[in-house]
Amino acid sequence: MCLFFIKIKQMGKTTFLKIISIVFLIMFVFLEVPILTKSSFLVNLLVLLGFTYYNIKIEKEFSPFLSVFIVFNLLFFIVAPLIQINEIVSVGFKGTGSFIQAFPFYESICIRANLYILIFNCVFAFFYIYFKKIIATKTTIQKEYKNTPIVLLFLFLFCIIVFLINIQTVIFQFQHEYYEEAEQTSVSKYLIVQKFLFFIPLAGIILSFFYLKSKDWSYKNYKFVLLLFIGFLTILLILKNPLTEKRNALGPLYITLLFLFFRKYLSDNYKVLRFMFVSMVFFFPLMSIITHSRYSLSQMIAKPILLYKNIEYLSVADAFNSLHYDAYPNFLATIDYFDNKTIVYGEQLLCSLFFFVPRSIWESKPDTTGFVVGNYLIDKYKFNWDNLSNPYISEGYINFGFIGILLFAVILSFVFVKMIKWLQSGDILKSIFAFYFAIYLMYFLRGDLTSGFAYIMAFLFAVVYLPKIFFLFINYYGKK
Repeated sequence: MCLFFIKIKQMGKTTFLKIISIVFLIMFVFLEVPILTKSSFLVNLLVLLGFTYYNIKIEKEFSPFLSVFIVFNLLFFIVAPLIQINEIVSVGFKGTGSFIQAFPFYESICIRANLYILIFNCVFAFFYIYFKKIIATKTTIQKEYKNTPIVLLFLFLFCIIVFLINIQTVIFQFQHEYYEEAEQTSVSKYLIVQKFLFFIPLAGIILSFFYLKSKDWSYKNYKFVLLLFIGFLTILLILKNPLTEKRNALGPLYITLLFLFFRKYLSDNYKVLRFMFVSMVFFFPLMSIITHSRYSLSQMIAKPILLYKNIEYLSVADAFNSLHYDAYPNFLATIDYFDNKTIVYGEQLLCSLFFFVPRSIWESKPDTTGFVVGNYLIDKYKFNWDNLSNPYISEGYINFGFIGILLFAVILSFVFVKMIKWLQSGDILKSIFAFYFAIYLMYFLRGDLTSGFAYIMAFLFAVVYLPKIFFLFINYYGKK
């Protein structure tokens, strides 16, 4: 296995493109998928391979956002659905079977969905290139943060207080499985604690790491900041570790730390695309053994056999045919929902934009799209789970129909270019946030939009705006 990853690391751009093209060609030849459906997937694949060539061979700016976008589409909208449809057809249903979330396989809806994806990707590509021409994305001089050691001290004390106040939550995480914690915690509290407060130590790690790398410090300050750096890192590893946290937080977090400490391994578009592709195919399915475990850490330590049982339960070897890769069939279900239900245009988007308003205040607040589509599948197709993901393109469609697909493609391309500007900015907090967002796209694009938007906004306030408030406060009173 180690030799395999070494070979991949040494692989050139052209060789990588050739290999993935051959692998996909083999898939298309041998998988039992109806010819028209297969052809619609093939068109989308060719477009994505064109994106890949542009991203790793032509694009000059560092854009991990496009790299992750490509990997997401290849895996969630090409590989996974082809494997799932092959499973449906090969077992003898011949077009009458169902996907993992109970939505039936209809060739007409699949072709229609692939056409929507094709249009979305083409519109996205056009405006991505257009916005890059009109929005400056030039690297600027690194911004200096005055009084960094003092700010880091106050930030560290704040993290200690957060840790002590939530010590029972931390203990509960180590003693119980993730889903039990989620069921016993209100949505607002979970968002504030897990997605905001528990990410604040990362801001301390970023600021102290860059301070230690700079030459603007005395020997005394260096030792002090180094101790704070170790403290921030220790707290973060306790609060955010593979034994108590889900992959949608761990993946972006730990890859961001890799980027922060060993930037040369993720320094260009090709390295990011290659890393994300290999990680999603090999590494993250294995992480499911722990991050989506039915058992708590204490249970697995007491009975190691539970780890093996968890592997069987999670079907790691068949990851592409599991609910981890349900984005495509959920898009199909959303199309079916849109065709058969009365749609209140923009209602689901309101839920996403105003996620912070409690239901106790906004009693008629819409349910998340994943919940709406999940209940639709329960009512119509007798599915047994109501909290599903819902991909980004699907959110556009359920809100505004075909126009929503176009609108959401334009918005995403604009956000990508703005994040390129943040990544290249001299503001280290914005730069690291931008890279985190790039990796987080793997989960944001899978959806649903409300959860994805709420979590990334909480992270933004934890890592960018809260530290800036500390700096403003210290610098203001430091002048007096």
